[in-house]
Amino acid sequence: MSHPQCSSLKKLFEDMQKKIISNCVQCGECIDVCPVVPISSLSELESAEVAEKMVEVLKDGIYSDTAYIKAFSCTGCAECIEACPQGLNPMIFHQAVKNRLVASGKSIPEGLGMFLPDKEPFLPNILNSIQMKSSDARWLSEAPPDPEKKEVVFFMGCGTLATPNKNFALIDILERIGVDFAALIGGKLCCGVPSTLAGQLKEADFLSRNLIKNIEAYSPKKLVVTCPTCYNQFKNVISQIKSFDFEVQFISTFLNDNIDKLKFTTPLNKKLTLHEPCPLARELKDDLSIRKIIKALPGVELIEMKHNREESLCCGGAAGLTYPEYAGKFSLNLMEEGENAKVDGMINICPFCHLSLCPIGHQYSFELTDLATLINEAQGGRTYEDRLTKYWSYKDLDKILEESKEYIKESNFSLEMMKQILPMLFHLS
Repeated sequence: MSHPQCSSLKKLFEDMQKKIISNCVQCGECIDVCPVVPISSLSELESAEVAEKMVEVLKDGIYSDTAYIKAFSCTGCAECIEACPQGLNPMIFHQAVKNRLVASGKSIPEGLGMFLPDKEPFLPNILNSIQMKSSDARWLSEAPPDPEKKEVVFFMGCGTLATPNKNFALIDILERIGVDFAALIGGKLCCGVPSTLAGQLKEADFLSRNLIKNIEAYSPKKLVVTCPTCYNQFKNVISQIKSFDFEVQFISTFLNDNIDKLKFTTPLNKKLTLHEPCPLARELKDDLSIRKIIKALPGVELIEMKHNREESLCCGGAAGLTYPEYAGKFSLNLMEEGENAKVDGMINICPFCHLSLCPIGHQYSFELTDLATLINEAQGGRTYEDRLTKYWSYKDLDKILEESKEYIKESNFSLEMMKQILPMLFHLS
């Protein structure tokens, strides 16, 4: 259920920008706690100076490299939220600066452009096209005309296009426990986060409203979101600009509510640790439902990493698309902490975290896994191969193309196009 406060996304951010200009004292305390600053060129500047440069963009439209780097290198970790003595949200501050920079004609970082659903090539589609045949999809890219009503709609977001193995496992679980559902995936449908990060508020507004329209076509009582970034967008942004009558739940909450129906049959006999994504750890602060499910899995011992719950380490997040040289250090730190936990696997419940970590996942002694895969396995279900992590381990374009050629044939991409794109994506020389 939602009760909109603003008529559009643009108006929402304009109101937030006015609040920042009026109340920010440029103390730099949000800069002090930012984990990106010490590993970037901004480390040479005083925190208050960085804050001042950002406010200058909002107040007077004065461009600086300092403001650009600070705004677009934001990982979205949310560690700054509690730092502001004025009660402002520094993440909104960063977004407002991006909006102003883009409106003034500044280009977005190149990598971010590959995650915009209305642009080609669209990175999640590319990664999907080397892992599965489109004809094998058990989800829809948009609602058909006059669809049958469903009790629950599952929206799996854009990132899960790149992790079809996890989607297949989830669909198996839902069918097994008898949920009356429709499953929609991202791409044509989008919560608007990538476009928002790119400062393209008009596009983000359209995408979020179109997504609501497609969900409402099923007249559901409940929307379950499998991506924590999408979930956060629904709870804190879309609900402020668009009314809807269905309840919004995150996937772990839904599964926890239905835990008696899961019927586990197969002990997993694994030591596992949990990495909590930043939107859940520090913005929405849900650390209970996920752990209840993990602890219910037969033969699983949950071992907490040094940093957990609200102190969970960031994977590098959005900076992976804008300043990968910074984001890579976050991923490395997180994987090292997982190694120190001496476990068989690390559970990720965010597709973007998986995309950040799988490039180096093969270098560690533990596997990267997820909640749906584990539940499906504990139910005696089929194991779906994580082809993306496997491809990263190859470091060989010909090998990737050979194993994915049947999938590429069914896609909208030619083999020649893949030969040009994949070396860039997989860091192949």
